[in-house]
This record gives sequence, structure tokens and C-alpha cells, in this order.
Amino acid sequence: MKQSYLLARYKNLAAFTALVLPALTLSSALAQTCPTNVPHITGTWTVLPYQMPINPISANLLPNGKVLIVAGSENDASNNSRGAESYRGAVWDPSGTNESSISVQNLTYDVFCSGTATLFDGRSLIVGGTSDYSFTGENRASIFNPVTSQYVQSQNMLDGRWYATATALADGRIMAMSGLTQTGGTSRTIEIYDLQRAGAGWNPPTSVPFTPPLYPRLELLPGGRVFYTGHGSGGSNANAWIFDPATGGWTQSAPTTRNRSYGSSVLLPLLPPGYVPRVMNFGGGSPATSSTDIIDLSVVTPSYTAGPNMSTGRIQMNAVILPNGKILAEGGSVNNESPDTPAKTADLYDPVTNTMDSAGTAAYSRLYHSTALLLPDATVVSTGSNPGNRGSYEPAIEIYTPSYLYDSNDHLITTNRPQITGLPFSGPIHYGVPFSVSYSSTSPISSAVLIRPGSATHASDMEQRLIGLCDGTSPCSASGNTLSLATPSDGSIAPPGYYMLFLVDSAGVPSKASFIQLTPNSYSLAPPRGTITAPSGDVTITAGSAINFGTGTTASRYSWVFPGGTPTTSTAQNPGNVTFGVPGTYTISLTVIDATGNSDPSPPTRRVTVLPTSPDFSITVGPAAQEVIPGGRATYAVTVAPLSGFTGTVNLSVGSESGFPTGITSGGFSPPSISTGGSSTLTMQTSTSTVPYALSLTITGTSGTISHMASTTLLINLAPPAALTATAGDAQVSLSWPASIGASGYHVKRAMIDGGPYETFACPSGTSIVDTGLVNGTTYYYTVSAAYTGGPDAGGESASSVQARAMPQRGTPTPPAAPTGLSTRSNRPRTIDLHWIQSSTPAVTSNGVYRRLMNGGTYPTSPTYTINANTSFRDSQVSRGVGYCYEVTAINTNGQSGPSNESCATTK
Repeated sequence: MKQSYLLARYKNLAAFTALVLPALTLSSALAQTCPTNVPHITGTWTVLPYQMPINPISANLLPNGKVLIVAGSENDASNNSRGAESYRGAVWDPSGTNESSISVQNLTYDVFCSGTATLFDGRSLIVGGTSDYSFTGENRASIFNPVTSQYVQSQNMLDGRWYATATALADGRIMAMSGLTQTGGTSRTIEIYDLQRAGAGWNPPTSVPFTPPLYPRLELLPGGRVFYTGHGSGGSNANAWIFDPATGGWTQSAPTTRNRSYGSSVLLPLLPPGYVPRVMNFGGGSPATSSTDIIDLSVVTPSYTAGPNMSTGRIQMNAVILPNGKILAEGGSVNNESPDTPAKTADLYDPVTNTMDSAGTAAYSRLYHSTALLLPDATVVSTGSNPGNRGSYEPAIEIYTPSYLYDSNDHLITTNRPQITGLPFSGPIHYGVPFSVSYSSTSPISSAVLIRPGSATHASDMEQRLIGLCDGTSPCSASGNTLSLATPSDGSIAPPGYYMLFLVDSAGVPSKASFIQLTPNSYSLAPPRGTITAPSGDVTITAGSAINFGTGTTASRYSWVFPGGTPTTSTAQNPGNVTFGVPGTYTISLTVIDATGNSDPSPPTRRVTVLPTSPDFSITVGPAAQEVIPGGRATYAVTVAPLSGFTGTVNLSVGSESGFPTGITSGGFSPPSISTGGSSTLTMQTSTSTVPYALSLTITGTSGTISHMASTTLLINLAPPAALTATAGDAQVSLSWPASIGASGYHVKRAMIDGGPYETFACPSGTSIVDTGLVNGTTYYYTVSAAYTGGPDAGGESASSVQARAMPQRGTPTPPAAPTGLSTRSNRPRTIDLHWIQSSTPAVTSNGVYRRLMNGGTYPTSPTYTINANTSFRDSQVSRGVGYCYEVTAINTNGQSGPSNESCATTK
């Protein structure tokens, strides 16, 4: 329906006003239809109007405020099979408003279920991955550069590591622990990556005196040792342990109290002056426990003691530390990979009072492969979950806005929020250095904290930690609008790297973050920069050929990495010829290191494309994802490129590991095959009954014994309501909108300012609502979005409708409420019987019956039939075997109501 149609539809009524439902106060509307979130007490959960185009197995906050998604084969074995070229990652810009805010790129090997930690220069080290789905571990590692958005393979580890934990150490090195090896056993070694270690990169492995679980929960302690909680993904050990990176030795620590498999752990805030290290474990096990326990590692004989219980048991959960020091515990379920309602309600732990409170209710269950991260604006993103069949996942993205961003009237705080206006440095800063922060705030600043950007996967965040710079125990020193602070004393409190600096005022409201970079005191503040002089650009060669490499840069040390080459590394300024024997695409890098140990944070690269010696082809597909509404179709361009004289015919097919769900079919390829090289168009079709969903598609090209694959994603989301009408009444506004295909409900939002910010105040399942208890003479602004919640992998929310506005006025007549419960059925040939519940408004004189064709029809502007007030009607002016849809309105002297729910039937 168009807005003009909605207006015209009611013009025939002398006392026209828009539709209304029985009067509801704002509070009762929330209680009846929306999750019971009270913004200034619990915070709120909001679904974004676009979806995640790849399965977000791992999410990592970058120092530019964007989020790195590391997915690899995306839990889809067909993407890991021989000939697959479909390993993927993505970068999401949280400031974006639509699907274009997420960019997807292909990777050269499978980083599925890897571990990620951040190097001191802000690049992400991705450790291990999946060699194959038997499951065996990948021993490769890669570095993602947020400046260039480029993945560069680093030196290989000795052990393969699938489900490994990566942990930043006090000196900026990265420790890798556990993971399944190349033969499928659990690694019992520690390998440490060191940018200063030119050539090898990784230190020789040291042994672990026990068999750890996968993804062991690790925390760096003040003093430089690493605490293993005793828990991980898939199991727990009888004891916690402490690792000393300086010696490679281990010390047994406290006994664990229970199995906390796939629970979460958090290093509680490190606050001055003592920086007492306490670690807290949440949930885990299946059936999952709601319990928590805490260990104080500053005492002579540490032991776990019980903390407060969460509101429900949680396995496959996430725990996120907030700028006020509280911990958000969200997602999970009591039984592993089985969604339940209680776990949609999050908990909030307060380490000061040692209490647990509600953090509101989310729209979606977040289970296996879900992630959650603190964002620089002090909100939390929650995304992912694929407990169902491989090849599908939950694409909806939710944002948790904590209660500290709402005032006591439940309005979002926008202007009265602290703001960092200036820092005296723009580059890295050493430890133990005083610095000042310029700010603006309507309230005094009560604390300043550093939070390390998170790296979340498999219920574990490998990076997050909060370090207090000033707070109640070490009061903040401010003069005017300048705060005097100092960086932490050493890297064991805050490992080298980037941190979010938040200021929190006396009302508990945090600023948006500014990023600062801590670098070891021995390092120069100006890093070296290298260049590659030979070759002068990217190169394409045939397998078995050699390329000459060299640099004119003068440095203390040189670290070349040649993936796919022989040799694989070099420490020479000019390594000379490197031979590439295996076809593929390789990124060569040079890291120069100066005399202080500092290294180039953005190493130069060359791309080497190695062609096969016999005819072959490559296959690509684009775009990386297509979003359609139920009943829509999506097209993808599939391109085959001939290599080394290939002249064969490539036959194309599409599938998903678990098949296509109901309502999704392939429309085939046009043309179905490609000779030598060229393009084909794949069409994917959906029906109006298809639910919002994300489906991984694997496109396979086959020519004789040669087969290659590429992947993309089909996203099904909802269209926003096509229009919104707002009609003023006495201290109320009546809102109505046309239905969106596939919606299970709607989120109605209100603002006091033209253009927002909007706040959701009602979540009806129908297409009308009355906003009551308003102030006459005040203009209110509204939008509405369509939403769907369903099975464990289904869900989404549309963009918002156009804005509508209205100013309530005293004495405005109120039209009747809409009829409800409309049902339709064809009991006899060429007839359809309608039944409904009459409007709850007294003195209804007649009903309007509107009819349209089920497939593509639109409702007329005036009723198809106007009948005396009733609760049933038989339509005999219909054709046999045709589908029709109906809506019913109520009419009295004040006007016509909005439509009832829609109901459709096909005649006999």
C-alpha cells in the first residue's frame, strides 16, 4: 500500500481519522507487547535494519572502531572441500546504516575457528584455523592490517591449531595455546609470536604439563604471568594453572569447582593503586549452570569462591566488560545449542556490590558461534549463532544500549554526555607517562578507564580488559575542563597495543571512546617504514618460476615472509630469487625492525599470482551477499576465468551443505555452462512464505576432473512498511501502516525531535497502535519497522518507514478501534466465509470489508462491501480456485477504524 492510497481509503468518511486500537498508556503498551525493558534500569536491545552477510564466527574490534569478522569456511564443510576458493572475512562499520557498511573479502586458506589477538601496532594476528572438517588444525597464521584491509600471511607455527587461544603478553608478544593439531590431537605446547624475531617469527615451542581443553580461558596478570582458569570450550581441568612466559614453566593453582565448558571468563577491572587481579567464571556445562565463581589471585593461596547466580543457566554465552566496570552476561541457553526464552534476558554483574541485575531482554537467542563486543560508543553488539544445520546462521545484528545512556525519563542521553575534545598526542605513548585530556561535561568526571578492544569467539573474549586510570580509590584530578592522567606503569597491567579511553561522569554516563596506543618504553615512538624495491609491483608467473626480491630500506633487521615460496622466509636485505612451485595467489611481506625493536606497523607487500603448468580455471561469484524480501529473487554473477590455456566447458551448480530450506529454490544459471571463460547469472528464488534467514550458497564449477568452488550468501529480510499515517486525537496519536510480507510483528518508535533519535514504545503484531498519555500541543514524530523472530537461525528487522508526525489537540474525536481476530475459510465452492471479533468501541454502526487478490493484488481505497455491524460475512462474488485476502474495519459516527489483521484463503 502507498501513503496516498491510505489517505484516499478513508476520505469517503466524513469524520475521517486514522485507525486506533483500544487505548493503551505507554507503560501498558510496553508491558503487553514489548520485552519488559525499562531503559534507565535494564537498558534496551535494538535490531539493526540490515543483516550480517557472513557467519560471524569471530568478531574483533579494530583500532579504527570497525569490527573484523573472521569466518573462513563459515561452518560449511562444502566451503572447505578440494577446489574450494570460498574462505571469507568481513569488516563492519558500526556507524553504517545499511548492508553497504559491511565489506566482504576472500581469504587464501581456512581460518574457521581460529584465535585472534592484537599486536602492539594495532594489527590482528589470526592464529590457526581448520585444515579440514575431520577436524584437524591449520598451522598457518595471518595478520590483518586495518589500514589497508589486507590479510598478510605470517610465519607458520609448528603445531596446527584449531580452537586455539591467542593472548597478548606484557611485552607485546602473542601466546598461542591449545587447538587441534595437524593429526587431530590437542596441542600441548605454547608457541609465542614475536615481531622482533626476524625470520622465524615464532619462538620454539614449550610444553604444557597437562592436556588443556580447546579455547582455554587465559588472562594476563599484573607481573606478567598468565592465568589459565581451568576451563575452556569442550571441557574443564581439575585445576587452574599459571604460566610464566619468562621461563616457560607452569605452576598448579586452585582446584576448579565444576565443569564450565563453553562458559565465559572475565578479568575483573584492574583498578589503581593495587590493580588486584580477580577472575570471574560465568555459566558453562550442559545442562548449563547459572552459577559464577571468582578467584582473587593476589592472595597467597587463591581459591574459587561462589559469586551471585545469573538469572538462568548459560552455555555458549558471552560476557562483556562495560566502561562502568560492570559485566554484561548475555546469550546462551540451558541445553547446548537449544534456544530457550530465559537466556534472551541478559544479566549485569556489579563487581563493587557483588550483585547480579537484569540487563533487559534481547530479540534473539545467541548460541554456538555467537559473539558480543563493546563498541567505542559504549554500546554492545551481539551477533551470530548457528546451532542448526551447517550452512545457515542467525543474521540479525542487535545492539545493547546500557541503562547508563538513558535518563530517568527513559530518553536516550545525547547532549548531556561527557565528550573527549582533545589529547596532547596523536601517535603512540609510553608507559608511566603523565598526559592530559580535554573534555566537556555537564557533570564532574568520576572515572577514566582504558578498555582493550575485544576479540570474541566461542564464548571467550581473548582480549578485553579494563584498567582504571582514576576512580573512587584514586580520585580524578581535574582543572577546568582538563583531566590529568598517567598511562599504566607497565605492560603486564595493560599489554602494548590500542585501548579505548572512556571518561565516566558522576551520573555514571560514559563518553564515546578515543583510541590511544601504548607502546613498550624501549621502543622508539616513530616506527620504521620499509619499501620493497624488487619486484616493483605485483607479479604473475607460472609455477616453478622464480622472482627476485629486495629492498633499498636500511634497517637493523629484515623479516621477509614468502608464503608458497622457497625459501619461506629470509632475514636478508636482498633475499634474491624465490621459487614458487604451487599455483595460487600469495601476498609477500617485508617487515623492517629498527635498533630499538620497533617494527613497521604497515609492512609493504607484493601479490604473486602463480599459474598452473596445465590448463585450469578459476571461479568467482559476486556480490558477496544479496538481500531480498520474501517473494523476491536475487541474482549473482558467476565468472569463470581460463588459466594456462584452458579451453574446456565448465558446468555450474549451486547448493548449501544442509540443502535449501522451504521457500528457497534455485532458478538456475543462465547460461548453465561456460565454455573457456565468461560469465553466467545465477537466480535464487524465494516465496512469500520464506522467513528472514541467511543461507550460505556454494557455487561449483566442474570441467572433467577439475572442480572449483566459490561462495556467497542469500539474505532474506523484511521490507519496511510502505507508509505510516499518524492522526492526532485528544492527548493521543493513532498510527497505522500497511503490512510487510513475512512480518511477525512491528516496532513502533517515537521521537520528540524531527528525524530522531527514536525510541521504541510498542511492539504490536498488528498494523495499528494508539500512543496515549501525550501532551496536547506537542508535536511527536514516528516511524515503524517490520520484524520477524522464528527458529534458531531465522530473524531480521526492516529499515524504518518514512517518518510521520502529529500534534495532539484537545477535543479531537476518536474513531473506533479496529476489529481483531479475522479468519477466512472457503467452505463451499465460489464462496469465502469471514469471521472476526467486533471492535471493542461501543456504538459501531457498520463494518467495511476490503478484498484483494492474494497474488499481487492491492486493496481498494473504499470498502469492497459495507455491511451492518456484524462479526461474520460470506463473500460469494469470487471465482473458483483463486486466492483472496481480506481486512475488516469498524465504522461509527467518529469515523472508520484502521484495518484488522489480514487473512487469506483460496476458494474451492
